[in-house]
Formats: sequence, structure tokens, C-alpha cells
Amino acid sequence: MPIPQDRDTVTGSPLVSQAATLVGVVIGIALSAYLQIEPGKAMALALFCLLLAWIVVDGTLAARRAWASRERRDEAPAIFWRRIGTKLVGLAALLGAVVIVCSVFPFFTQSSAVRWFIEAGHTTIVISIALAAATILYIVATDLVAEEPDDYLNQVGRAVLMQDFREEDVLFALRLLAIKCFFLVLMFSGGMAAFSDLADKPAWAFPSLSAAWFEGLLRLAFLLDVVLAAGGYIATFKLFGWHVRATETTALGWLVCLICYEPFFPAISHAFVPYGEGPGWESVIQEGSAVFILWSVTTLFCTVIYVWATVAFGPRFSNLTHRGIITSGPYRFIKHPAYVSKNIAWWLFAAPSFIASGLTEGLARAGMLAVVSLIYVMRARAEERMLSRDPAYRDYAESVAANGLLAMAKRRLMSKPAA
Repeated sequence: MPIPQDRDTVTGSPLVSQAATLVGVVIGIALSAYLQIEPGKAMALALFCLLLAWIVVDGTLAARRAWASRERRDEAPAIFWRRIGTKLVGLAALLGAVVIVCSVFPFFTQSSAVRWFIEAGHTTIVISIALAAATILYIVATDLVAEEPDDYLNQVGRAVLMQDFREEDVLFALRLLAIKCFFLVLMFSGGMAAFSDLADKPAWAFPSLSAAWFEGLLRLAFLLDVVLAAGGYIATFKLFGWHVRATETTALGWLVCLICYEPFFPAISHAFVPYGEGPGWESVIQEGSAVFILWSVTTLFCTVIYVWATVAFGPRFSNLTHRGIITSGPYRFIKHPAYVSKNIAWWLFAAPSFIASGLTEGLARAGMLAVVSLIYVMRARAEERMLSRDPAYRDYAESVAANGLLAMAKRRLMSKPAA
């Protein structure tokens, strides 16, 4: 999961930003369901509504502030337009790399997202032309308000033009490109699958407190999460303060992150930690019983916390990057609410199956799930190491340690009078 945002980069109320995020994604999903369009267009519509909500509520104010506070640069127009041209060369080179990668590696060529974009035909051409025009205007506007216009895009362009360039900026651009390309394709494809699945088995079509209702709401939560995540990978706009400030540079940080996603996790899970291969929960819990209600509601509650953590990121959601430090939402109480709530939900969902498997097999499968949870502990530690270079994150970590959920629980226990 991604890392929190800096409160200095938040242009409005965190509560308003979270409300805009939730409203945007819900309207997009609801419109897609109402129009009954195919999964690719449904995902694109949901993302459009989400991005529009972010720009209207958060981005517009940020852009106005940036424009009002911009410093006049004493440079000749020829220098300005030469830099814009260099940036466009750099962008073209990066997009060319994306096309090559998406045309060669099976992960991309076989993904539903890439296939849908290619098969869109005339729609793809129209979208590409519109995006090209908007990109040029965006680069010009961003350059005008930037404190330091000589950014990584300019350095990539200089490298392509065989001019002097900063190697660290080019490497940063390549890491950022890999992150955006991999995860955007993954999340867009996941969203298409989730839209298709939810259309076939909508949660609201089943009686309350049924297994289908429970599993349908889990599917809906997954859809919300992947739409929000995909939107975050698109919305890395420096003009609005949503840009990436740093990326993970260690092999361990990349390993423990990527291993949690397709195509890596399914292969590793099947070969080493197939904790989910066993009896279903219905073999232990009777549908509609009091135990079922308590178990399903608790599992859904943890899932809601997980989605809430994604909502709190707004347009700054991203893996393997530092885009600021979040101090609102569930991050007020704990440093890694998404990881904690997701793992608790997994354990709750799998526990009945472990019990039904018998003592020996159940313990073995529980050990496998413990390995998966350990990977998430390692992810959390890797993210903390990267973010700790920022004093804002160190202050945030100290604040959570002193005032977070665990600190409050500890104070409550210590304040109880002895029996």
C-alpha cells in the first residue's frame, strides 16, 4: 500500500477531500451501472468522474494558489520555449518506452486494460489527440508556476538530445515510469474484472444477511479500492501538488511490494503458501446465524477501514513512492491502517476454513497466512525506512506513538484502578 501525504500539500480540508473522493468514485460506479456499459468503458467513466472530483475540489484551489504565488523569472522567451520543447522530447521518449514495454511483455500484452485500449479503435485515437493537446497545455502551465522548472522531464529530454543531464533525475524518471506503467495496467485490469463480476452478481440483488450479500459487498469494496488506486497512479500532477517526491530505491523495498501483486503472488501462493486451498467457511458457520452475522459484519468492518485508508489518500495514492505524509482519516490513529485492517480481514475470513481443516492442516495453513502477514510487516518497515528521510514523517511517527490508538489503549489500561 502507498504512503501518507504531507499536510503541507493538502489544499483544503482533509474531510472535504475525502468526501470528494468518495462522491466521485461512487458517482462513477453508479453511472456505469445505470448505463450498463461494458467493463472497459465503465472503468474509464469511473476514473473520469473521480479525477474530475479531485480537480474541482482539490486541484483547482492548488493551481490558483500556485499561480498567485509564482515568481516572475527573468528569462528570454526563447529559453522558456526551448525548455518546453526539451520536456516534450523527454515525455515522448518515456511514452515510447511505455509503448515498447506494453507491446513486448506478456504481462501487458495479455492484460485486459491494454487489449481494451488497443481494440477501442477510433475512440483510442480521439482520446490520444485530446490527451496530447491537454498534456502540452499542462506542461506549459506547470513550467510557468514551478519554483524549479528544470525537472526530471527536462533532464530526460536533455539525455535524449545528447546534452548534459543529471543521471539521478533520469533514473528517478525511469523508476517512476515503471511504477506507473505496472500498477496502472494492473489496477485498470482489476477494475474491469471487478465491474464485470459486480454486474453479474450485485450485492443489492440478494436478501440481507445472506452469504451472497456478504460476498457481494466484499466485491464492491474491492472495486472501490482498485478505482481509487488507478486514479492515484494517473493523478501525479505537479501543478496540483500531487506529484511524486521520491521513489523506493532498494531492492528489498521493491521485492516485498511487488510480491504482493499479480503475476508474482498467485505463482508464489500456489507453490509455497496456498493457505486458501481448503474447506469453505460455510462448513463451520451456518448462513444467517448469529455467528455468521457477527463474523461477516466484523470482516466487512475491517474491509471498510481498508477502503477508508485508500480514500484518505485521495489523488496521492501510489506504491513505492513518497507523495507526502497523510495525517488524516485512519492514519490519525495508526501508521499502517490499510495493512492492519486488510490482514485482520484475511485472518477472519480464513479462520473458519482453518478450523474445518483439522488441527494439523489448519495450523499449517495458518502458518502460511502468517508468512503472508510477515511480508506486509516487511513492506511497512521498508516504507518507513524510505519515508523517514523526511522530517515530516518522523514528526508524524512520533505523534502516532504518543497519541495513536495503541497509546490511547495503553493509557486507558494504566488508568484503571487496581482490583
